[in-house]
Amino acid sequence: MEELEKKIFYLFSEHSINIEPGVILPWFVTLIIAVPLFYHSRHLTTDCKSKGQATLELIYEKLVDLMCEITGKEYAEQLTPILSAIFIYIFSSNVLGLIPGFQSPTSFFSNCLGMALITFIYTTYLGIKQHGFKYIKHFTGDIWWMAPMMFPIHIVGEISHPISLTLRLFGNIMGEDTVILVLTTALFPLLLPLPMMCMAIFSGFLQALVFTILSGVYFTGALAEGH
Repeated sequence: MEELEKKIFYLFSEHSINIEPGVILPWFVTLIIAVPLFYHSRHLTTDCKSKGQATLELIYEKLVDLMCEITGKEYAEQLTPILSAIFIYIFSSNVLGLIPGFQSPTSFFSNCLGMALITFIYTTYLGIKQHGFKYIKHFTGDIWWMAPMMFPIHIVGEISHPISLTLRLFGNIMGEDTVILVLTTALFPLLLPLPMMCMAIFSGFLQALVFTILSGVYFTGALAEGH
């Protein structure tokens, strides 16, 4: 698997042009998702005769139901696009590592950090958009004379969100890819460990779901009246 990966991602190494997997893989995942969506969006019909359109509509309905469970009906319509994109992208990235010659983009720390920062920045954006600069004021607490103490505490709490999202996703997927690589190349060179791969698909789904749920909690928290 390692040799195949090198052949795929270091084709131009002789010319000092290295294509790093951590850079190209996120674009590859994005392309895999975008192409069928672009194609079917240009061939929509009201009778839904296309199997592709029917499948996408079913996925959309399930995602809407999931987002309603995460955010509540009040914020579901507003947050479904961003949360659905997060879930689909992370799940697709997680399972990409099961294809021989590929790694999961989420097994790279920088990619996990990038996704966590998107959640962090969008949370702040939603809070300011919904409440104006009163959202910033909530970091100081309700008692003005305790503001010097409460402000750094709230800031540390906010910063801990992207850190926890990053470490949770990176640790699980990197460890999962490592175990599959060892089982495939060292212990079972002729027989792919199918039970482990099935477990990896479930784990990838679970990690994408956890990341999406936590992002939804942060988003709704920023939008809530309490801020």
